[in-house]
Amino acid sequence: MNKKYILIAIFAVLIFVGGLASNVHATVGGPTFIYDFKYNPQDESVYYTMASEGGRGCPPELVKISLVSGQTQVVFSCSDGEKLSSISLVSSEINKITNDFKQLTPLNLKGNNIAIDINFLNAENYSPELNELLRRNFNTSVYQNNKKVTDFTISGCKMEQPFVFAGYAIPGFDKKIILLSSAVNDCNEGGYIYEALHVVGGVDNLNKNYWSNSYKGSSALVPNEGSLVVYEADKINNGGDVNTVDDSKENPKSNQLIFVIIITSVISILVGILISILIGKLSAKNIH
Repeated sequence: MNKKYILIAIFAVLIFVGGLASNVHATVGGPTFIYDFKYNPQDESVYYTMASEGGRGCPPELVKISLVSGQTQVVFSCSDGEKLSSISLVSSEINKITNDFKQLTPLNLKGNNIAIDINFLNAENYSPELNELLRRNFNTSVYQNNKKVTDFTISGCKMEQPFVFAGYAIPGFDKKIILLSSAVNDCNEGGYIYEALHVVGGVDNLNKNYWSNSYKGSSALVPNEGSLVVYEADKINNGGDVNTVDDSKENPKSNQLIFVIIITSVISILVGILISILIGKLSAKNIH
């Protein structure tokens, strides 16, 4: 009888552990990469392929972002792809949808005097009960010729991490561009790269004469001469340089700390001089 209960207990433990393992597998994270940016004039949207290596391991999806509202919508979903027998068939179906659309072309962000300023907003935990960091949110301001043209929010993990941006020209548009952001998105399992597109309007005098041989595929955006690598500590320099540290915008607390150190040093020196003078006078009286 005891052996029977022991076997039942072992079997129950195995089921419980197996359930935990399956749950862990289901929640495993992974990077998200996007590529193949194309413009569809029929609905004024940019279509792109999204490959997410997290979750249940979906095949590539086709997503579009509206140039009017900035909202995204899945066109060819994970479920649609899972009905097919191979990734090549999924790619073929996506190509059928986007075959007649117009390819976006890379822009030189620096050459178009476009700068990006990132500032910390807040931090999110996994839950109110669990004091463990999930992600940090940052406000992203886009400037051209030191004039702000738009704001949007992106997420990251560390205050010191880099955010990489690339720009793309839209066929037939001179006042709007597409901005690709690529960065570690959250702190889950050490963090994973997440990429997204952002519609940026209000730009002028775009120089589209830029050629880059760095193809954006299903991998993290690689910085090049036309892209921007931005840190939260970087500030827009009003003198005209973009994405450089502006000394006039240093942290006020740091300036206060430096001031306190200088004042403390001066006081220490003066006190030392006074003490030396007093000791000298006392020594002279003793001699007399």
